[in-house]
Amino acid sequence: MAFTRRALVLLLTTLFALVGSSAVASAGPASSMVVTGTSYGPTAANPTGSALGRADFPVAKGYTYWGYYTWDAKKSSWPYSLVGANDRKSLPEDGDVYGFRWALVVGTDSRPPRADGDFDAICGSEQADDGEKRVGFVLDYGTQEDAPDGDNPPEPRGVCATVDEKFTVQQALQTVVPVRTDDSGRICGIDEYPSSGCGEQLTDVTAPPADKQVTLALPGDEAPPPGEENTTPSDSSDADGATSDEAADEDDSSTGTWTIAVAVVAILALAVGGFVVSRRRG
Repeated sequence: MAFTRRALVLLLTTLFALVGSSAVASAGPASSMVVTGTSYGPTAANPTGSALGRADFPVAKGYTYWGYYTWDAKKSSWPYSLVGANDRKSLPEDGDVYGFRWALVVGTDSRPPRADGDFDAICGSEQADDGEKRVGFVLDYGTQEDAPDGDNPPEPRGVCATVDEKFTVQQALQTVVPVRTDDSGRICGIDEYPSSGCGEQLTDVTAPPADKQVTLALPGDEAPPPGEENTTPSDSSDADGATSDEAADEDDSSTGTWTIAVAVVAILALAVGGFVVSRRRG
């Protein structure tokens, strides 16, 4: 009987040990366990303080805004400007080029304009008088992935401003395109893009694909409006018309010559025929 009790205790102990080890193994390492349905309060990764679960953490953040860049012709690059576009201590000089790029930025990556700041291509035909300067701009409205809902980005383009030498970058820009700002002076829209808002902080976003170089639309590239194409006849068309008239005159002259020749032959034939008939009668 004693043996039977000891055997029963041993059997139950072994059974509990096996069940306990199986439960721990199924739970996995303690560091990977996530408690769901618990509010931890607002944090950088959870700004709303909502319940966290394995699918909720972390949440990627992004920002959309007009980035402001200066063109470095020596390095052929777009360094991000460390001063504002309306800073009077950093006035642009004649020949400078500035870039504005609307983009969705995730993390710390920079997304500069997708075309070079070629001053000659943008402002080559412009002339500045005394007291004036020429400032080139590359306006890159971004991709469809960068666009706010309901907006379609225009094609990137280059514009040139010839302004007073005391103008800031933003003042120069405002002479060639509409610029919308908020109460603090921050640029919210350029050339009426985007249509509303002033840049937004976004959550749960995915980094956009890598940028590719684009070709700028430059001043003078625009096609003439419909109905204003050059319809003046060219010299070649005049020459063709003159040639056609001359050919018609030559055809008329040739036809007249053949008519006269046929008439002469007919008269001669009649004359010969009359002579032959008169000889036979005689």
